Amino acid sequence: MCSPTLCGNWTVQARILRTVDANINRVSEGLRVLEDVSRFILEDVNTTRQLKSVRHQVNRLAGELGIYLLLSRDSEGDIGAENDLVKEHRDLYSIVRANAKRAQEGLRVLEELAKLPELKDIIPADEIKQSRYLIYTIEVSLISQLPTHETGQARD
Repeated sequence: MCSPTLCGNWTVQARILRTVDANINRVSEGLRVLEDVSRFILEDVNTTRQLKSVRHQVNRLAGELGIYLLLSRDSEGDIGAENDLVKEHRDLYSIVRANAKRAQEGLRVLEELAKLPELKDIIPADEIKQSRYLIYTIEVSLISQLPTHETGQARD
């Protein structure tokens, strides 16, 4: 549920919610890519479950803040939208690395924002931190299961 402190004043608070919204989306998208690599390519049941669980945890935040996130969204006014530096991925290694970093960075932003007085009762900073560390571990696990590394050479 949205706190009156956060949702009562639509100036800085709306920008905070906009940042929360962007990072929930960023984390969810990165986790979905990792989950699909784990599920369909590596067929790793345990890692797939862990990734799905974290993704659902993050998406629950969106449910808690609901309409306030949507009202704060301003995709057309996003000054960083045109600066999207999309890099071509050469292989699965680069896809896993990029999306793990995307999820980790988004979780870190959510963790920091959760320390704000307006969000401390809404976003569980400790849970977000634990999820971030889990993604660090999962990243290593996924990469270790890939048949090649960034140069495309076979693993020993």
